[in-house]
Amino acid sequence: MTTARRSIASLLMGMLAISGSWAYGADSTPSPTTQADLDNAIAKTLAQEDAARSEITSLLQRDDVRTLAEGYGLDTRRAEAAVGTLQGDELQRLSQLAASADVQLAGGDTVIRISLVALLLIVIIVILLVK
Repeated sequence: MTTARRSIASLLMGMLAISGSWAYGADSTPSPTTQADLDNAIAKTLAQEDAARSEITSLLQRDDVRTLAEGYGLDTRRAEAAVGTLQGDELQRLSQLAASADVQLAGGDTVIRISLVALLLIVIIVILLVK
């Protein structure tokens, strides 16, 4: 029994030694991040945020959206001004909602318009609450 345990222990130790050197050898060449890489990542993020803000702003500038918001007593100019303060996940989420609302408005279906009213109100209210 002792010989079996020693054999198993030796086998496991050998496997651990080999797997450790393989794992280390797989990433042995360091790849430092350059300033250009960082600049590109920042530029990409800023471009995505600008596109998201543009999506929201274009929805808020639609005449039918302005009319709808004014009917509920909401100020779309104030909401547009607050779009610049949005960032991160909240900006992306509202941008997706704005894109969805824009597509639905382009369709013109009356059933969709009812759900769209709720969606637009949520977008505008969230924007106003952020500020």
